[in-house]
Amino acid sequence: MNEEWKKIYSKSGKLMYEGFTRDGMPFGSGTSYYPNGNKCQEGIFDVKGLVYGREYYRNGNVRFEGAYRQNKGYGPNYPVFGSCCDEDGNEYFYGELTVKKSGLGYPSITKPAKFGPVVHKRMPDLKTLSWREKTSEGGELCYVKLRGKAARLRFVEFLEKNGFKCKEDGPEGRENTVGSRFPISIDVDRKLYGHVGSTLCAAAAASSSVLISAEDFIAVFEVMSSLVIV
Repeated sequence: MNEEWKKIYSKSGKLMYEGFTRDGMPFGSGTSYYPNGNKCQEGIFDVKGLVYGREYYRNGNVRFEGAYRQNKGYGPNYPVFGSCCDEDGNEYFYGELTVKKSGLGYPSITKPAKFGPVVHKRMPDLKTLSWREKTSEGGELCYVKLRGKAARLRFVEFLEKNGFKCKEDGPEGRENTVGSRFPISIDVDRKLYGHVGSTLCAAAAASSSVLISAEDFIAVFEVMSSLVIV
């Protein structure tokens, strides 16, 4: 794996991250930034976000400092022990946080309830940390789960409008993907899509860290399409 120090900018030229990366993504010691230039997070990153470090409000005050759980399921790493502060910089909790996880929803903090969502509003969108894995051909793979033929058709049309092609030749491949009840597999780098073809494969996808919703894929795809890495 290629590990080096980089800066990652948004399309508008705003610095989003600087620090060590692995294969072009934040990994190791680094700092992410809000669009206003203030720090968002700093510390040690893995592919799902911080492992240990600090998280800030947009005004520059510390929101949380401590340790994060490395999430093996859906969603980002989440804080598990440390100090929580309000937007004025006052500490209101120190100790072990209680986390609730359910289905494909993001983890949520139930103690202290004041903490709010793990990913709070207006944080820079660095979900690029958590949605990709390497294919045997060297591409980037993720899985998208949708319910209903209409929803699958809309998503396939979105992919095709953005240059993706079905990895199965002929119209049957597209029809099979739209009509399948299994997750849609997407090779991001090569811009190919298809469907997971068996219950066993679907179970493997469901247990992986790259099974995401269509909404999250679209959001991340738009962010990835606008990144400039130097």
